[in-house]
Amino acid sequence: MNRRSFLGTAARAATFFAGARGFALAGDLPRAKGKQAGGQSSPLLKLQGEYYRHYPVDFSQGVLGAKGFLGWGKTVPVVVPVAETALIAMHIWNVGFVPELAFTPEGPAGPVMAMLEWASRSVPITRTVIPELLAAARSAGVQVVHVASDLAYAEKYPGYRRTVALAGPEPPEVPGAQRPGVQPFPDSEKNRLLFGPRFPEAVQWYNAKLDFPEVARPLDEEYVAVTTHQLNAVLRELGVWQLIYVGFALNWCLWFSPGGMVDMSRLGYRCSCIKEAVTAVENKESVEGELHKQEALWRTSLMFGYVHSAGDFIAACEAIAAEQTKRAKARRE
Repeated sequence: MNRRSFLGTAARAATFFAGARGFALAGDLPRAKGKQAGGQSSPLLKLQGEYYRHYPVDFSQGVLGAKGFLGWGKTVPVVVPVAETALIAMHIWNVGFVPELAFTPEGPAGPVMAMLEWASRSVPITRTVIPELLAAARSAGVQVVHVASDLAYAEKYPGYRRTVALAGPEPPEVPGAQRPGVQPFPDSEKNRLLFGPRFPEAVQWYNAKLDFPEVARPLDEEYVAVTTHQLNAVLRELGVWQLIYVGFALNWCLWFSPGGMVDMSRLGYRCSCIKEAVTAVENKESVEGELHKQEALWRTSLMFGYVHSAGDFIAACEAIAAEQTKRAKARRE
């Protein structure tokens, strides 16, 4: 990102707190939406958003002036109608959940697992945190939309076929760089250097076995998207603009893959995440302390949206579900 882009993004981020683009804090709700079927008002999802105070530079410290930043602040209320919010479950894979993709150096997928260090953290998150978030969202009527990494497994699910019927064909691609017929150093050779000599062949096996894990499998009525075009079409159909991401990995796919925060924020969506339901790609210098995750949460706060906690999201959904149950009981009586 160049300086102008960064400053422009920072300026737009400042408007979030003033409500200048309709990004709702308490008492600042969009007026034109928030309706459910039958014209009933949508209940409000009342969350607390964590944000990073990226100021002021301590000029007395020279090149270390960022030490003067106030850092993570107190949370602010983030209140949006349930009908305008979606939980985006992105790239939650069955790695570590099926024998073919066991997180071990053995077997055909072993050379991929040898570089997939983040799976040591994603597997327990998928097993324990993700199911609770999905259940809470569903109980409160928060739309759950799944983003798959590949058509090969997405197309098995009814939700993907509904997405394709809704979104239609992909728009024409913008012409890209002129690639020479023969590259001086093919990508496959670079991958051997980066990830090991057996990686290029093993990744084909790995990709062929990917799927949603049983604990995070889409319900038949939930949309499944693969591309940015598809996800945008679904969200426009649903009237959703607030996206709360969970999945893997925050500083990789959740930012840069189709349907990730970079693409969706450029289309006007607020893109936040739940900190306990994401991890980051780390290296040997960062893994102790998960320094890249800490940086990714900071960058998400600065550029895309807010950082929410799992407990707060679940409690907010449970409050809505309880109120809905109470009202349904009162109508029966």
